Amino acid sequence: MFNRDREILASLSDLDLSPTMEKNARDKYAALSSYLDEKGLDSDFYPQGSFLIGTTIRPYRNGKDHDYDLDVLAILKRNKIETNARKVKNDVGNCIKESNIYSDKLEKEDRNCWTLKYAEVSKGIGFSLDVIPAVDETISVKRDIVLSGVPYSQVEKTIAITDKKVDTYDWLTSNPLGFGDWFIEISNRHLTDKMKIEQYNNLPGDMRMEFASVEEIPTYYKSNLQRAVQFIKRHRDIYYDRSKLINEKPASILISALVADSVKDEYFLSVSDIVNIFIVSFINKNISIIKDGKILNPVDLRENLIEQYTENRLNNMTRWILELNKFMNVEDRREFQQNIHNDINTRVFTKAFENPTIITPTKPWRN
Repeated sequence: MFNRDREILASLSDLDLSPTMEKNARDKYAALSSYLDEKGLDSDFYPQGSFLIGTTIRPYRNGKDHDYDLDVLAILKRNKIETNARKVKNDVGNCIKESNIYSDKLEKEDRNCWTLKYAEVSKGIGFSLDVIPAVDETISVKRDIVLSGVPYSQVEKTIAITDKKVDTYDWLTSNPLGFGDWFIEISNRHLTDKMKIEQYNNLPGDMRMEFASVEEIPTYYKSNLQRAVQFIKRHRDIYYDRSKLINEKPASILISALVADSVKDEYFLSVSDIVNIFIVSFINKNISIIKDGKILNPVDLRENLIEQYTENRLNNMTRWILELNKFMNVEDRREFQQNIHNDINTRVFTKAFENPTIITPTKPWRN
């Protein structure tokens, strides 16, 4: 038996958002927040999604890696019943368009966000910031979520984000900050002091000088749960890309919720143990948020995360997880390294093989 965590962590080494790039992104959205305040748009900015919960992984599409996609919330300090989604979305967008700094980075309006593109931030790699305008959700909506069975402590940060469909704008209830709190609470059960010290010592010197102690570092530590989610997402991205099913892949929030929920009662598991527990629990439908053919949002039990998934899409998800199970059950270390190299990150373990540039995808990825 060999330690699979060593190979898994090696495969993620240059796919993760580095502390330097993460700090750069946080500085960028802090500057944007200050600019909006100066323009009279009083707002609070927060990371959301994978950026918030520490599971960002470099996107993989059409056979190659791409720049990072990072989501941030721009929560305007307005009463939802006294404004509307169109005004909130366009007030943020118009301010960005008026700026000499931001206008040339602005891409076309997306359904829920305004996207700012920052090219080649570090070592030829850049990132985009998807700025999502929002306001605080109403008390009545929050009350309905509490009545569904979610503690108010996980509900109070619920927001309403703008949702554009063709030429109409509407509100969409969302709770990314509550989800982040829920996930991080579980994540911290799989992060030891020893891991923090090791990661602190690996930070760039200027960042260690900025933060005087291990405990002062704000967000840059990675737990084994976060690493497991990153690894699973990377396997998903390459599997679905090679299978020509890129639009069918399960959403990151779905994966994060399932993996975290499968180990929420465990402590200090290894990365490979978390991956394996998730696989077995999913196959056996032994995850608490899987109920009556639904997969529930843990911070809004009214929401079925797979409501829009067709039967074929769900079947493809099961096939992918079964393939991940085969991947994790390889007993030979060299074969496992070969699979990591072929199916996760071709830049690792290149010296271990005679022909490292020849990639033979694992079945059923071959067309």
